[in-house]
Amino acid sequence: MKNKIALGIDFGSSAVRVLTLELESGKVINSVQQEYQQGEDGVFVSDKDSLLARQSPADYLKSLKLALEKASTENKSLGLEMSAVAGIGVDATGSTPLPVTKEMKALSGLEGFKDNLNAYAWMWKDHTSHKEADEITEKIGKLRPQYLDKIGGAYSSEWFWAKILHCRNIDKIVFDTAYTWLELSDFIPAVLAGINNADEVKRNVCAAGHKGLYSNEWGGFPDNGFIESLHPDLLKVAKTLPKETFSIEETVGGLSAEWAVKFGMTEGIPISMGILDAHAGAVGSGIKDGSLVKIIGTSTCDLVLGDLHTGNSNIQGVASVATESVLPNYYGIEAGQSAVGDILNWLINNVLGNKKTHQELTELAKKLKAGESGLLALDWNNGNRSILSDSMLSGLILGQTLQTKDFEIYRALIESTAFGALRIIEDMERQGVMINEVVNCGGITHKNDLFMQIYADVINKPMKVAASDETVALGAADKAGFISDNERFDWD
Repeated sequence: MKNKIALGIDFGSSAVRVLTLELESGKVINSVQQEYQQGEDGVFVSDKDSLLARQSPADYLKSLKLALEKASTENKSLGLEMSAVAGIGVDATGSTPLPVTKEMKALSGLEGFKDNLNAYAWMWKDHTSHKEADEITEKIGKLRPQYLDKIGGAYSSEWFWAKILHCRNIDKIVFDTAYTWLELSDFIPAVLAGINNADEVKRNVCAAGHKGLYSNEWGGFPDNGFIESLHPDLLKVAKTLPKETFSIEETVGGLSAEWAVKFGMTEGIPISMGILDAHAGAVGSGIKDGSLVKIIGTSTCDLVLGDLHTGNSNIQGVASVATESVLPNYYGIEAGQSAVGDILNWLINNVLGNKKTHQELTELAKKLKAGESGLLALDWNNGNRSILSDSMLSGLILGQTLQTKDFEIYRALIESTAFGALRIIEDMERQGVMINEVVNCGGITHKNDLFMQIYADVINKPMKVAASDETVALGAADKAGFISDNERFDWD
């Protein structure tokens, strides 16, 4: 079995997963998970600022090691040695940038910064930089309006430049100490490859194109003139960015001796370029022309392909459009909703005090007819990602009475996210994007049949559920299979 398996490593919002894929058959052998151990469900939050969400780079790496140990143990029980691994693929949430030294040390691990959350990874759902995002959008409109065509008309507080600018504004010491900032989807592959010079890190086009204003149409990342207009201090970061980023066809490098020896793998096996988790989920779901892949979790991300030679790359109201961010020879068109599962969790955790479960509320909500409760809800509890691109918008529930039941609210919240999803689809179709079917993946799709039925009724298109409940990690493993010696895919 030597050189017959690949690993897909998925850094999600609350845990890291390692999936083992048999290359010849495409069969998933096993999948293990390790929850992050620090913060609340792996996230550091603040009672003083509800917009803050940070994570520990040390927690990422510790959790990865524990997950790899679990994978090794399970594989050995099946008669598979880790020396059979032929390639590794990595995906991660984004935009989740973290400050590092030139020697690739995460700032949060240095003395003086261990208790400073500004030196940690700024998780994708950290919205503390909303003012900076508005400033960036305004500057783009005045100085580089062509940028707006690739980001749906507005820059997001969830993204790379807004977070770095906010750090500069609130914590100059962290900003000045950092040599550069890396997306998590670039940091992890570089660590696995043993890269100890930040200038040598290859950055992925997926995160750069969707979150970092990178495009070949203007020669890469934003020019120094524009960056200086945001703040002259940002030129320090801009100078560390490469002129070229890479798609999943490329490799970051080979597995380092340190990681190879520790887990019994072969030194030098290829590590594919990183990719954002939702985009890996689209790969794992078999995305194709005319399909919208909906990755449903705490938030949702919608991915559609556009032909690189004939498709429109200037789509308004989406989150962003980037070249070859999902598959080679296609634009990746990304939209989504900032909170879906998070809204349902909010009701259970914050309102009901964990006295009811999702299953209990679902079974009761199934007895309701559409509209029976008279409730209407708006799904902006974590802002609106698409089509308004405003993280400061808030949710709403209308029509409550003294007789309103918790399960009625639960159903109304599901309906609100379904109609939010429909609005995104209708807006893309209005601009010529072809969507013939919706392929759904993520935990909710396999766990809540009421949720999926409401979505099917509202969206009114053929609705499919991905066969695997681990499509994100599977997509990462697919990438590893592609770049390994046991190549099993032709992306065309």
